[in-house]
Amino acid sequence: MTGAGVAAVAALAVVSAVPAQARAGDNAGPSALTLTAGDSESLDAATNQRTVLLICSPAPLGTHPQASQACDELSAAGGDFGQLRGAPMRFCQNLYQPVIVAADGVWNGVPVSYHRTFANSCMEKNGSKYVFAF
Repeated sequence: MTGAGVAAVAALAVVSAVPAQARAGDNAGPSALTLTAGDSESLDAATNQRTVLLICSPAPLGTHPQASQACDELSAAGGDFGQLRGAPMRFCQNLYQPVIVAADGVWNGVPVSYHRTFANSCMEKNGSKYVFAF
């Protein structure tokens, strides 16, 4: 099963576990993502590959070590990974040691598939403070 498939199944399982009354007023939909990071230009060739599950709705859960902070960071960006901002910008060496990050699943009920390669881990940390910190 692919990462997106795992996240979708997890999202359905979480939504199914919430009583119908709790979901009735929530128009946002489920938010469950499989997040992956690795050292390479592509996930297929990545070394030191890590994957976690991040569930943000109906509540912060999953295997992400800072699920609540990661969900808050994503919510502040409107679920748009391109809008994520890490810690205050730091100057990074001009060294090419590519790092790839990926997110697959659903955000507020909408399918998500995000993949981005950064020149190095310093540049990746400028892109997100909590979401890919695992």
